Amino acid sequence: MSKNDKKEKKDKKPKTTNKENKKRLKELERQAKANESNYEMTRLFKILAGVIGALILFGLVFAYFHGDIFKKKTKTKEEIQNVEILAGTALTKQSGEYYVLFYDFDGDNKELMNKVYAAFDRYDRTMKVFKVNLGSVLNKSYKANSNEEINTSNNKDLKVVEPTLLKINEGNVVNVYSGKDAIVSFEEELIKVEK
Repeated sequence: MSKNDKKEKKDKKPKTTNKENKKRLKELERQAKANESNYEMTRLFKILAGVIGALILFGLVFAYFHGDIFKKKTKTKEEIQNVEILAGTALTKQSGEYYVLFYDFDGDNKELMNKVYAAFDRYDRTMKVFKVNLGSVLNKSYKANSNEEINTSNNKDLKVVEPTLLKINEGNVVNVYSGKDAIVSFEEELIKVEK
C-alpha cells in the first residue's frame, strides 16, 4: 500500500465534530438512564408481585388449616338463632319475642340445660334463644342466691337463680321459669321433648 492509499483510508472515516460527539454522548446517557429506570421498575414490580403472592399463599394456607375456605357450607331456610350473650344485655338484646336461658355452662345443670337449649331447635327453628353463662366472671353479679332476690324488672337490677329461663317480648319479661323443675315442666309442656 502506498502512502496515498493509507491517506485515503483515513479520509474515508467520517469526521465528527465536538458538538456531534457531545450530542451523541448525551443521547447515550439518556438511553442509559431510561434503561436503568426500566430495570428498576421491572425489579420493583417483581418484588411487589412476590410480596402479594406470598400474602395470598399465606392466607390460603391459614384458611385451609382454619377450615373456613374449603368447608362446604349448607344453609337452611330457617335457622334458630342461638348465641351466648352477657346478662346485662338480656332484656334489651332485640325487639320482638325471644328467650334467654341462664345457667352455669360448667355447673351441675349443664347437661339438662343443654338439652333444653337444643329442644328449642327441634320445636321451632325460628325461635330466638340466647344463653347466659352464670359461671362467667362477667355475669356472676346477676346470680341470685335465693328466689327472694330474683329481679327481672330491668337490666341494671337483674338477678336470677341458676338455672332460669326468661321469655321476653319487646324488652319486657313475659314469663320466668326459675329452677330446673320449672324449666323441665316448661320443656315438657311447650316443647314436648322426651326427657
